[in-house]
Amino acid sequence: MLKHSLWQATYLPPNLQEQLIRWARLLIFDKFWEGCDGLSVSKEMQWKVSAQAGLMVVGYPDWHFDKTATVLIYPRPYVARDSPVLLGGYTVGIEGESVRAGETGYRKPVILNWNDVQLGARDANDGHNLVIHEFAHQLDLINGPSADGLPPLPHNVDEVKWWESMKAELQAARAIVADGYRVLIGDYGLSEPSEFFAVSSELYFQQPHLLAEYHPTVYELLQIFYQIDLREYVPKQT
Repeated sequence: MLKHSLWQATYLPPNLQEQLIRWARLLIFDKFWEGCDGLSVSKEMQWKVSAQAGLMVVGYPDWHFDKTATVLIYPRPYVARDSPVLLGGYTVGIEGESVRAGETGYRKPVILNWNDVQLGARDANDGHNLVIHEFAHQLDLINGPSADGLPPLPHNVDEVKWWESMKAELQAARAIVADGYRVLIGDYGLSEPSEFFAVSSELYFQQPHLLAEYHPTVYELLQIFYQIDLREYVPKQT
């Protein structure tokens, strides 16, 4: 089941595969799973989500995304209301609606769509992985209710230095784009620190060699956090 749920699993050594299988089973049991818009959540869906999320915390076997209890899965990208307009502490309207691939928040469900979940599980594609993106936000939110791009780091890591380095990389990427060039992390990842962390995390697991080549410092910072280097296992894309 693991190799059908996570394309990277083919390249992982047996001990990591076994660890991921145990972790995925625990996450499936631990979370409440619900389908939306008529979708019935199958074991295949649970495994694909759990295996991809599990790869992120293979360096932290005791982490189980405890800030969220529920995983909601839509069949495809869905329409959601945007943030409410507040006046004097009261909701006076909604700014609008938008099509979303997924979302999450502090102590809120992780919301995904099955189409994109399958794309991220199948191969490296274009570096995108919805499961990793949304669960990266959950990791970011372990420290508190506001996502700021700073996950809980190992105790021997200088938190301030790590965070300042990551923000400096964000500013450098923005400067490159302002000069008329493109960067691997992309415009959405440059919108704010939390998205920079989430999009970079997608690339870290989906296209590790490319991220290390084009954003070596970002790769090193994420390696410090995730405690796994997939370049040791996953071949370069040709």
